[in-house]
Amino acid sequence: MKKIFLGLLFLLSLMGCTNSMISKNENLVGKQYVLVQQAKDYQITLNFAENNFFGFAGVNNYFGKYEVQNKKITFGAIGRTMMAGPQEIMKVEDEFLSKVEKSTSYEITKDELILMTDKGEKLIFKLVETPKK
Repeated sequence: MKKIFLGLLFLLSLMGCTNSMISKNENLVGKQYVLVQQAKDYQITLNFAENNFFGFAGVNNYFGKYEVQNKKITFGAIGRTMMAGPQEIMKVEDEFLSKVEKSTSYEITKDELILMTDKGEKLIFKLVETPKK
């Protein structure tokens, strides 16, 4: 009887850990953001799923994994499609993805997401209404 009780207690504690991890990401999950500081010819986007992020960086689509803990965010290695485009857009894309990868903290307001790099650089995004399925 004691072993069953301890087993149930262990399972409940694991469920509590899982729920706290999910609640830390819930502010981002299912949201789409558009970069505010960008050229007018195209939109750089950033979308969040449970543990994955993805978007469009000007020429290529990109994707990867992220982790959130408190107000800290860590982006894993970023993969992307390998399409070529105009040199100036490719340069902006490379700089954008580099800043995303170097982001260490974030802030969410009602309609904005701000990513901050370890060097104090900011990426400011505006929340876009995502279509209902």
